[in-house]
Amino acid sequence: MTALLKLEGYTLTYPRQTEPALIDISLELAAGEKLAVIGESGSGKSTLARAVACLNPRGTCESGTISWPSLGRSAQAGSDFGMVFQDPGSNLNPVLRIGEQVAEAAREHLDLSWKEAEAVALDLLKKVQIPQPEAALRAYPHQFSGGQRQRIAIAAAIAARPRLLIADEATSALDTLVQAEIVRLIETLVTTEKMTLMFITHDIALASQLADRIAVMHRGRLVEIGPAEEIVANPRDPYTRHLLDTHIDLDDAPRISGGAA
Repeated sequence: MTALLKLEGYTLTYPRQTEPALIDISLELAAGEKLAVIGESGSGKSTLARAVACLNPRGTCESGTISWPSLGRSAQAGSDFGMVFQDPGSNLNPVLRIGEQVAEAAREHLDLSWKEAEAVALDLLKKVQIPQPEAALRAYPHQFSGGQRQRIAIAAAIAARPRLLIADEATSALDTLVQAEIVRLIETLVTTEKMTLMFITHDIALASQLADRIAVMHRGRLVEIGPAEEIVANPRDPYTRHLLDTHIDLDDAPRISGGAA
């Protein structure tokens, strides 16, 4: 099967930094796959996500490539990939109504009228379990909780039916209960909407529950990648073992259902 996303020997540097932010990264992501990229702060995992999304304006690619083999062209934000960030507030414009923000991506990339795009937005607000979705279309971001804003941000990110959803620490700013609900929501949407997932996290327990494969980043390098169960049960790299040793018991990770945060 042709890979959806492929990085080959990708190295990226930032101005005035002595070491590259990403060093010789090579990986493939198959259509429909769920990949978790894990590592501590400064490991390069978010830089990797932003490189895929072309959101590193100060960064310079020193070598290697990022390609989209199954597309046969460069990927477009919105229609080919959507991104959700750590801070729910940063995903949304505080002065625009929720309906406008979710509908905009659908209108722009799916060539819909505003009426058609608003219908898409309403359907998505229902899918992400926003209470009273019709009223929510006319509301503003500050009128929702942090968990609800993250749900709305996810709706906006998938409004144009992208092939890939990139979630960059999308749950780490939320409390444990809400975090588990958002993870469950992402997992459900990726399955029902037939998307591919790149899930960036420092939490190896969440990664082990959500992902088909786990990629481990350390100091800008991809030190280990493999099936999630294998990475957890039999880590090969000392850094991966360190992450496992210093984490809570994986069996204690929250597993809940129901309720909209």
